[in-house]
Amino acid sequence: MEDSAPGATLVPIGRFARLAGLSVPQLRHYDRRGLLVPVARDRRSGYRYYSEAQAAAARAIALLRSIDVPLADIQELLGAPEPERVRRVFAEHRQRVERRLGEARTALESIDQIIREGELMEASESCSFCGRTPDEARTSLAAGAARICHLCVGLAREVIELDARDPTPRPAPRPTEELPEHWHACAFCGRDKTQVRKLVAGPTLVICDGCLDAVAAA
Repeated sequence: MEDSAPGATLVPIGRFARLAGLSVPQLRHYDRRGLLVPVARDRRSGYRYYSEAQAAAARAIALLRSIDVPLADIQELLGAPEPERVRRVFAEHRQRVERRLGEARTALESIDQIIREGELMEASESCSFCGRTPDEARTSLAAGAARICHLCVGLAREVIELDARDPTPRPAPRPTEELPEHWHACAFCGRDKTQVRKLVAGPTLVICDGCLDAVAAA
C-alpha cells in the first residue's frame, strides 16, 4: 500500500462508488484527470482506496455532472469555491444550457413539421426571415434549422435602433401565453424576453438583440 493518509479509514473503490453515487469507471477517470485522487493505492494490484472524508467532494462531482457541468469547471470550483467564482461558472454554464435549449426547440419545431406533413422535408439553407438562399444573401448565423442572412441582420438591428429612438409610448405587452410558440424565445440562443433587451420577430421565429450584436461584432 502506498500514499495512504495517516489515520484515514480506507474505503475500497467499489464501496466508495456506491457511497458517492458514482460508477467505478467514473472514479478511475476522475483519478486520471486529477479531479478526485484516491488517498491510497495497492502497489501490486493498483487497486484504489479512498477516505470517507472524500465522499462529500465525490457527491458534489456527481451532482455537478448530473447537470452537465464540464469537468474543467468542476475542478476549478473544487479547487477554489469562492462565491464570486461559483456565480461566474454557473452563469457561463447557464448560457451553454440556454443555447442547447434553443437548439432543442428548433429541433422540436422541425419534428412537429414532419409529423404534420407526414413526410421528410428537404433541409433548407434559406434565411428563416426572408427566404433568400445563401447564393442570394450570405448566412450570418445558423442554429439547427434556424438561419438568418446578413441582410436581415442589418434590418433587425435597424428595427431595434429605430425602436430605441421612438418616443411614442408603447402598448402593454401581450401575455406570453397569447403569443405564438415560436415567439417565446430566441431560436439561436434560447433566451426568452426576460433575459434579453429585445426580441425581433420573423415569420416563423425570433432572434434576440444579443445574437444580433454578436453577429455584428464577428
